[in-house]
Amino acid sequence: MFLKISTFLSLFILVSCQPIELISPIEISNTNLDRISINAKSLNINLKYNSIFSDENIESQLNRTPLKILESWIKDNIEFFGNQNKFTINILDASIFKKEINNKDAKKYEEKTINLYEVFFLVEYELYDDDGYLLANTMVESSRSTTSKKYISINETEIIINDLLNRALIDFVNESIKMTNTYMGDYLKN
Repeated sequence: MFLKISTFLSLFILVSCQPIELISPIEISNTNLDRISINAKSLNINLKYNSIFSDENIESQLNRTPLKILESWIKDNIEFFGNQNKFTINILDASIFKKEINNKDAKKYEEKTINLYEVFFLVEYELYDDDGYLLANTMVESSRSTTSKKYISINETEIIINDLLNRALIDFVNESIKMTNTYMGDYLKN
């Protein structure tokens, strides 16, 4: 009997000591995303977004916030050429929220509460001539959301949030390209 128990304990310890596979979050390089080249001699970025402090806003918990991602893309992918006009980018919103919601599709033994993650971007592009007259402008709005189980590991949470942020940025860039081509096309380099 003692031999069976010791064998069982040895196997249990051996199995429980197996390493956990950690998957690192995927990073998107700005070089893989589209660029905007506009006829302007200067670029001005106005940060008009103030993070809302609430239990649902998780920006303070992230190293890579939506605002940092957006600023990085603007810095790396907005190009200007020419010797006239001023291009202004107003960042109005770059937020991410995590909410607990009821899982209305839950089966008998599934969690009744899940986490909903939402990312929202709102940016205004404005092009002024040297005298301060507005030549062209457009607003770009983009949002994306996903869900997860309520109780997941920190690593899984980071992967879900990182994937959501990357996909939200791609959506935002695609919408920016579409809107600037539509409303500022005369001032863009193709």
